[in-house]
Amino acid sequence: MSITATVIGEAVQLTGNPIRIQCTGGSVPAGASEYKITLKITSEDGKLEGAPFTDAIAPDSSGEAWFNIAGYVDQPVKALFQFPPSGASVAYPTQAFNIQIQPGERYIDEEGNLQESWGTTSSIFQMLKGGLSPRQIAMMNDYGTNFFDTYIAGNKWLTPRPWGEMVHPTQAVKLWFMVAANIGATFTVKTYFDDGSDNIYTSAVALNKDSLHEFNCNPANLGVDIEPTGKRASHFDVWLQMGSSSQVRRFTFDWQFVERPVFLMFANSLGGIDDVYFRGYIKDKFNTEGDTVYHPPLRDDTVFDPTLLTPNKSGQNKWIFNTGWKPITTLQFYRDLLVSKQAWYLYSNISITSYIVIPVIINNGDKVLFSRKDNLFSIDIEVSEAHQTKFSFDNRMY
Repeated sequence: MSITATVIGEAVQLTGNPIRIQCTGGSVPAGASEYKITLKITSEDGKLEGAPFTDAIAPDSSGEAWFNIAGYVDQPVKALFQFPPSGASVAYPTQAFNIQIQPGERYIDEEGNLQESWGTTSSIFQMLKGGLSPRQIAMMNDYGTNFFDTYIAGNKWLTPRPWGEMVHPTQAVKLWFMVAANIGATFTVKTYFDDGSDNIYTSAVALNKDSLHEFNCNPANLGVDIEPTGKRASHFDVWLQMGSSSQVRRFTFDWQFVERPVFLMFANSLGGIDDVYFRGYIKDKFNTEGDTVYHPPLRDDTVFDPTLLTPNKSGQNKWIFNTGWKPITTLQFYRDLLVSKQAWYLYSNISITSYIVIPVIINNGDKVLFSRKDNLFSIDIEVSEAHQTKFSFDNRMY
């Protein structure tokens, strides 16, 4: 048995992209038929539903076979985030899962018996729900890099949101991080005020390689007064200190008054959950569907008795949100929102003193993100509640 397997892409990979395994060393024994190189995919931590899986491919003339195991590992993941924010960080051990592979070979020998053998099990590598576009993968290939080198080894936050993004003073600003090895770090938020002063918040955090880490970044949610007497916070920077610093991310406070700010959360393409803030208009819609049947009139019918009945009717909340004016970099970032498979609307009460989380679906559509010709730099985004119901909701209770 001389089959060896090489994982292309290193220790952490996104489930939505090709996950390629190169197996080499295949050789057909004398008199054998139906020779295949096999590959077993096992779940080291038990989080991959249905595992173990086994695949088999006939090798080429050089004894090599290439496997793509994305179809086995790209399973639904129940995305989680903390709301309302509490503390600096939360670790989620269920958002990434550990995989091992084991190469082997299988054939029918000259006596007609099935022969099967297995080689050495690989070291653990991790799967994270998400993916990169084909164009980005091709560009990374041109530069000799990949997701792991760029984001995990490169100490980058798992978000495509732009530098200096405008955020609301009450927004639950989130960033997500993942490491390839357990390490201690210092989470730092530096708040800058319009009088030239600043405030530095720090919190020690243990980063575990088996977890996806969520960080609450808005200094207002970390005990910092962002509007003390005589001054106001203008922006803040966020980073992790781990010997060498992580990528630094900047956010800018938008202090413009908005009657009803809109906050959406969505699962981004890099395995994290991003938050967005809209300051345009809101349209509440309610879509109904139902069946109508005919009931023949009876001899003793009264004026209260119909001949048309609705035995089944359901409704679904829908909303149209206008983003308000946004810079081009932010509108480009919204592409990730539009293709997200999981999103949530933070629905406020009338007095905007509390919010409830409503899962929503980002409706399909052909969107003009911005128009330099017409000087338009806002878009309408329509969402539907991810529930249909035969009954109404009592808004008085919340």
